[in-house]
Amino acid sequence: MPGSIPMGTSTPCPSHHFTSSSLLTKRYIGIALYALIPLAVLHYLLTLPPPLPPPPTTSSPSTSHQANSSAAASPPEPSAAARCDYSDGDWVRTTAAPRYNGTSCGETIKAGQNCEAHGRPDTGYIYWRWRPRGCALPPFDPAAFLRAVRGRHVAFVGDSLARNQCESLVCLLSSAFPAQLIRGAGGGDGDGDGDELRKFRRWAFPSHDATVSVFWSPFLVNGTERPKARPASAGALYHNRIYLDQPDERWVAEVPGIDVVVLSAGQWYLNPALFYDRGAVVGCHLCPASGQPSRNETGFFGAFRLAVRSALREVVDRVASSSSSSPARHRRPKLAVVTTFSPAHFEGEWDSPTSCARTEPYARGEREPLYMDEEMRRAGAEEAADAAARGAAGLAVEALEVTRLAAMRPDGHPGLYTRAFPLAGGARERMPNDCVHWCLPGPIDTWNEILLQVVKRWADSVDAGAASAAPRN
Repeated sequence: MPGSIPMGTSTPCPSHHFTSSSLLTKRYIGIALYALIPLAVLHYLLTLPPPLPPPPTTSSPSTSHQANSSAAASPPEPSAAARCDYSDGDWVRTTAAPRYNGTSCGETIKAGQNCEAHGRPDTGYIYWRWRPRGCALPPFDPAAFLRAVRGRHVAFVGDSLARNQCESLVCLLSSAFPAQLIRGAGGGDGDGDGDELRKFRRWAFPSHDATVSVFWSPFLVNGTERPKARPASAGALYHNRIYLDQPDERWVAEVPGIDVVVLSAGQWYLNPALFYDRGAVVGCHLCPASGQPSRNETGFFGAFRLAVRSALREVVDRVASSSSSSPARHRRPKLAVVTTFSPAHFEGEWDSPTSCARTEPYARGEREPLYMDEEMRRAGAEEAADAAARGAAGLAVEALEVTRLAAMRPDGHPGLYTRAFPLAGGARERMPNDCVHWCLPGPIDTWNEILLQVVKRWADSVDAGAASAAPRN
């Protein structure tokens, strides 16, 4: 037995003292061991690994196949609530065809941007998709857009690029839902000095009681356009006159009836212009020649910024005025969107046959952004951000950042095909090009894919606010 002395062994007294001490020591060790056992158990419980997930639920092959098929057929709709920097990304090839073409939407597309109908031989420019780096950009969904603007009026305001984007949207929507042109039928192609019909068109989408309009306002503020023909007399003024402090009532007067207004301008500010404030000339771009009153060259960056600011201020003021005169239940939230500057891609002279003959996008870093393009982009984006920060009851303001992704698409312009079959009689030394506008279908359809996400996020927030304000039983 433990602690016993073997029989037949003679043990002196010192040896007996040693045995008693050993017994005491062993007793202490036993007590210590019993005390350590609970601590060891506690340590074990605290350091257990997390339990394994439960095994997958067993289902029959047919049930599993049906679930997968259903998920593939009806993917969950992407949330419009999350914000994304859509301006940072790459153009990647795709095999998906556009939702429309130059034939199916030929009555809507301005002839000069209907590259297919005008005989552009290459079609590679329509097989690229924009892929943002930080999030997904779903393909355009006509039903989702019209649900977001059900019972609402969407208006594009600006120059011919605003019209370009508007016609893209109408083509995308009418690929799934019938559109009715209810204003602006007839007339020319929208470029004649007296041709106002195409510059102020409106479409209705009866399926969703939605309306899409375009308003010609190349300066966003009041202005007088110079004539197409240069004056015969030497030294005569050949400048646009832009009144930075005066609203363009052709569209501003209709703001109370507009729910989503998309402002898009900039290219007209590159032309010679005199800038006015309170009736006096405050600057000019490409100032008049000698013989005219002395002017200081101011460029156009500051003038464009002031015009965007003035246009947004008018939207804010008109919304506030209409809201104050309407009962609370009739006040409709509004959204103002500023589409940032869309760059041109002229390489050499504008009338050279190869001025914009590229057939593929630029890769990331292949072409540095031009200073002018970035300054114009900043003006639009920063004025939109400032307007949003100042806040206005019932009005949201956002920038639609397209400058950088547009700058990478030199292949998407009509080029020579702004005229029908330009090479039918052979190439000539001088041939006009359009390296400003975009073929339809083409890269500008992506602008509206991004616009869809902006509008959905706004409409979702409006609907959520209305639901929370509704009386509860």
